[in-house]
Order: sequence, then C-alpha cells, then structure tokens
Amino acid sequence: MPHDALTDEARANFFRTRSASEILANLDTVLVGDRVTLGEMVDALGEAGIGLTILMLALPSFIPVPGLPTGVVFGTALAILSLQIMTGADRLLLPEWLRRRSLPRGPVVIGAAWVAPWFRRIEWLLRPRLRILSSRLAQFILAVPIFVHAVMILLPIPLGNQLPALAVIVFAFGLIERDGLAVLIGWLLTVIAIAWNTTIVLFGAELSILLYRWSTAIWDKL
Repeated sequence: MPHDALTDEARANFFRTRSASEILANLDTVLVGDRVTLGEMVDALGEAGIGLTILMLALPSFIPVPGLPTGVVFGTALAILSLQIMTGADRLLLPEWLRRRSLPRGPVVIGAAWVAPWFRRIEWLLRPRLRILSSRLAQFILAVPIFVHAVMILLPIPLGNQLPALAVIVFAFGLIERDGLAVLIGWLLTVIAIAWNTTIVLFGAELSILLYRWSTAIWDKL
C-alpha cells in the first residue's frame, strides 16, 4: 500500500536524520502497535548506519525489557551483526525466526525516554577526533570485541550483561560521532567487562566445587 510505503520511508528518515538521544526520546512516534518486531526495528535502522544499529541492539541488554529474553535475542542479533561487519556488510540481515521476535512497545518507549537525557549529556562531550579509530577499517576491528560482548550477553552469567552492553554502547557512540576517544573508552570497558565476567564465572565455579565438597562431606557423615 502507498500509505505503508510512505510510513516506512518517514520512519527510515527519522532514524537517519536525528541524533541518538532524539531517536530514543521520540521512539513513540515511530513504533506503533502494542508490540514491535526486531525485523521492523532493523529495517527502520537500515539506512541509519552501523553505529546506530549497534546502539539500538545493545540498549535492551543494558536496560532489560520485561517479558523478553533480551540476552538471547539481542546477544544473538549483535553476534550476527558483528560477523556480518567482518564480511564487509553495511546493514544487518537477520534470519526470519529472529526477525519475528517482538518486544512490548510500552517498556521499550518508556525505557528509551528515561535514558535519552543521559545520552544527550554524553553527546555534548562527543566530537570528531582520532578518526582513524572510528574509520571503516576500525569497524572491522571493532567487530571482534563486539562479538565477544555479544557472546557474554548471550551466556546466563548473573549480572553479566550490563558491562558488555555498556562497552558496545560506547563503541556505537564512537562510530556515530566519529569520536576515536569514545572508541578507546570502549576498549577500556571491554577489558573491564571481560575481567568482571571471568571473575564471576571463576567464583561461581569455585563456589560450586565448595558446595559439592560440603554436601559430600555431610552425606558421608550420615
């Protein structure tokens, strides 16, 4: 239908011409219906650039959406995106089963509006600098840590989603604003996130061994 085509075009223009904070603050104007599918979101972001696509996929893992396994859905989408960036793709193509996954509109809009002012403050600090760190070549390199973060988001690690998602968000801002300093901060957060999740996994393993030995000792005394 022509009306649908115009709506799709207007939605694409919205994502293409606004800043990240403006998009988040006004998502209610482009997301219609009670639920929005991941495919619809990705299609709307198609012409907006890799950086904004990365940002919108990482955000739900940083601010969980009730009723949706954000780690599985968006971790998988980020992993697919990072692999496609490595092959030179400039937009994300998702398998149909993932495109059909939907999010409740209400929590997405409310969460985006809540975080938009914080992002607006960050945007004031960003400017084009150290552009080699946000260049096309840099995207290929950044695809590696983004893939690592996507895997960490996918794994059921307690308190393990926020730091990887934050690192990906900072990478995304660096790419959107061509700010190499933000990319460097993203690398620092990457190291911290890997160290944090490694510590949690090792601590969990040690705790499991300790509990096993403790329960075995009690069983032997019975």
